[in-house]
Amino acid sequence: MFENFEVNHLFEGTVHEHPHFSLSVEGNEYKGMIHGDKIHWYNPHPKQSLEEEHVSAIESQVVDMISDHLEQ
Repeated sequence: MFENFEVNHLFEGTVHEHPHFSLSVEGNEYKGMIHGDKIHWYNPHPKQSLEEEHVSAIESQVVDMISDHLEQ
């Protein structure tokens, strides 16, 4: 579904600390952050080049992977 998934912790220890991530889909790199239970995508947004169903599946998997990463 996607590759090169990375989690970055920017602003660690501050009120602005949120998990940021990057991933590649079909050779395109996308970045975003999770605030609460919602993904906020940076530009370019994957909906600009991928089908809505594909983006929904990616978002679901990202939330699961971030949750697993934070539990470690």
